[in-house]
Amino acid sequence: MSKGYTLIEVIVVLVLMALAAALVAPAFVAPRDRGAAITRIIGEARALAIRRAEAMELSIEPSGAWRVDGVATAQTGPLATGTISPAPAVALVLVFSPLGSCAPSVTTAAAAGFLQLDPLTCEGPS
Repeated sequence: MSKGYTLIEVIVVLVLMALAAALVAPAFVAPRDRGAAITRIIGEARALAIRRAEAMELSIEPSGAWRVDGVATAQTGPLATGTISPAPAVALVLVFSPLGSCAPSVTTAAAAGFLQLDPLTCEGPS
């Protein structure tokens, strides 16, 4: 009798080790929060509305381009602009009151349903 392992036994052990590694690997990788960029921009737009005591409008395009405009000072141009990644699938417009509450614009109310924001704090569910 020869001592050692057959090729089949080695392959079976390697496959089992690969499966175990695949199951355990996600525990070692930090979760990616895909909505972190949108959440950050919403928080900054809300803070800007409170700081300026003016209603603000945040527009986010499906391309990822976003802009914050003052409702009363819309003629002066955007107060802030930028791009986010990953971009939302649909265009979204949120209106922020000077008191810090927020609501989706009437034109994009259906599209804003995926955000599930608290209208008083503009924060998502915990």
